[in-house]
Amino acid sequence: MQEELSILQQNVLERYRKLAEVLHSLDDTFKQFNDTDKEHVSSEVVLQQMREIEVKIGLVGTLLKGSVYSLILQRRQELEREGS
Repeated sequence: MQEELSILQQNVLERYRKLAEVLHSLDDTFKQFNDTDKEHVSSEVVLQQMREIEVKIGLVGTLLKGSVYSLILQRRQELEREGS
């Protein structure tokens, strides 16, 4: 079946396979965490920490998008000045 797929399709399937492995590993880690640390850390604390991380990642993503947009505008202005 591998010969019937294009290279792009094979790459996409490979990335999905890697993603599935990472998600299974994450699931196993959470199961171990829940089994060993029940009396030390509550799930609410872990959830709150994950929310804080999510907010920070969102902020970084927003800043990155803003920086890229700013660079694109600067380059466009430079090209317009050179064309004039």
